[in-house]
Amino acid sequence: MKPTETLAKTLAPDGAELVLTRRDGIFRLSLDGQELMASRQNDSERELAKLACAALVGRLRPKVLVGGLGFGYTLRAALDHLPQSATVVVCEVFALLFEAHEKWLGDLAKRPLDDPRVVRKLADVQTLLGGREKWDAILLDVDNGPWAFTLASNRDLYSERGLERLRASLSPGGIVAVWSAEPSPEFKKRLERAHFRVRTVRSPARAGGNKRHTIFLAQEGEAVSKRSTGRTRSANR
Repeated sequence: MKPTETLAKTLAPDGAELVLTRRDGIFRLSLDGQELMASRQNDSERELAKLACAALVGRLRPKVLVGGLGFGYTLRAALDHLPQSATVVVCEVFALLFEAHEKWLGDLAKRPLDDPRVVRKLADVQTLLGGREKWDAILLDVDNGPWAFTLASNRDLYSERGLERLRASLSPGGIVAVWSAEPSPEFKKRLERAHFRVRTVRSPARAGGNKRHTIFLAQEGEAVSKRSTGRTRSANR
C-alpha cells in the first residue's frame, strides 16, 4: 500500500485545518483530522443533482446554484441533467478546492469547471441568498447535512431564518436539495414550517455499498404533509 500523500492544506475561518490527501488513487478531504469526503463515494452526490434537476424539466433557461464544489460530482451531475441554455453558479468558500481542480481533481468528474455554463464564485453560498437573485434550483452540499460541521456560520443556513432566505431566493416552484450524511426528521419538520413541500430520499453512498445518505428535496410552495420520515460526522463518505 502506498503512503498517504498530502496535496494541499488551508485554514478555515475558525482556524480548523482543511487537508486534501491522496492514497492509492483515492482523494480525501479532511477537517482537523475528520474525513469530510472521499472520491470513491459519490453516488449520493450525483443523485442529489439528478433529483433536483428533474424538477426543472420544461424550464427554458434554468438558473441553478450549487453550494459546495467538493470533488465536482454534484456539479457534473447537474450539468449532465440540464439543457445547454442553463446557467450554473458553483459557490465554494475554500479557494484550495478551485485550485485543486486545476491540479489534481478535475478529471474525477470530467472537468465540470470547464463547462461554459458554469460560473465560479469564491464565497460563502449564503452571500447569494436572500432574494436579490432568483434560482430555479439550489443544491447544497456544504456540510455533513443540516448541521454546522465545516463552518460555524452554516448554522444560519439551516436555521428558520436561513430557510426563509432560501425560500425567498427561489423562483416560483423552485427547489432546494440538501445532502446529509444522516436522516433528520427535525430538519424535515423545520422545512415544512418554512412552507416547503418536502420529501426525503435515502441514496447509496456508492454502488454495491451498504452506507446510505439522505437527500432532502424542498420545493417552493405550502407543505402538503406534516408527516416526517425518519455534530456526528459520517465516516468514509
